[in-house]
Amino acid sequence: MADPSQVIKNAATAADARQAMMYALVRPQTDMKEEMRMEATDTVVSAIEKFGNMKPPKYDLAAKQVKETMDKKYAPNWCCVIGETFGADIVCEKQTLLYMFYAGNLAVLLFKNPF
Repeated sequence: MADPSQVIKNAATAADARQAMMYALVRPQTDMKEEMRMEATDTVVSAIEKFGNMKPPKYDLAAKQVKETMDKKYAPNWCCVIGETFGADIVCEKQTLLYMFYAGNLAVLLFKNPF
């Protein structure tokens, strides 16, 4: 018969492994400079983790938080769209476009409007 403490330890390890496999794979496509890209990606991921766990997920609040953060850090006129299905035809300033997928099916479009 298995030792109960070993069974609990194995269950905790399995839960950790499941959590690690569920961690979001972020693949950005961008023309941003490296420092701005890292800041924008971190901002997006933290906003999605904060508001995406609500029932139902509040991606509009996550996009609002990303926009406000980027406005404060890199001057106004940033736009952010977060969702599973959307299309976009945009005009943006050079080196301010970020298009990425979070957790496979959640798309994020972040850019600075030149107008």
